[in-house]
Amino acid sequence: MYFLCSIHQRAVLVPFRRFYGVQALGMPCFFAAILIFLWWIFTADSLMLAWGCFWLLFLIKRRIEAVRVNAQIPSRYDGYPVGLGWNEKLAKLVLEPALVVVLGVMVLKFYEYQGWRPNGLPYFLLTSIVTLPFVQSVNQMVWDKQLQAMNDARLEQEARNRAFRDKFGN
Repeated sequence: MYFLCSIHQRAVLVPFRRFYGVQALGMPCFFAAILIFLWWIFTADSLMLAWGCFWLLFLIKRRIEAVRVNAQIPSRYDGYPVGLGWNEKLAKLVLEPALVVVLGVMVLKFYEYQGWRPNGLPYFLLTSIVTLPFVQSVNQMVWDKQLQAMNDARLEQEARNRAFRDKFGN
């Protein structure tokens, strides 16, 4: 489930984030491109194809950025939200999904006005209300567990150091 949601997340958010890690844009974006292509094929929505082209241009730009900042950012870092404030966790968990849903609603209204079926780009963007918070929640949980493991390792090392000093003196 996480894998599928992360593919959708990449298919939506590449234009809205900067400074990805070099590995973060690898396989997930390959599968995201396939998802966009399949969504376009099955819905025959020309604006979905336009989204795919728009997304691909930003993917190229983000790959170039990732190579430039490679030494400064973890390789699997999933990007920093552009222009959504200083709190990255809040931006990724609440503001980005809200922004994409607002964009999806605007596209949906445009489709309704045109009399088009909304199963293409509007539904693609609106599914973000589920996938984006889910992926960010799992990522945050993994991050918290990694921090806890680092703290546990530090405490265990300190205990071993004390045991060593007690056993062998100074």
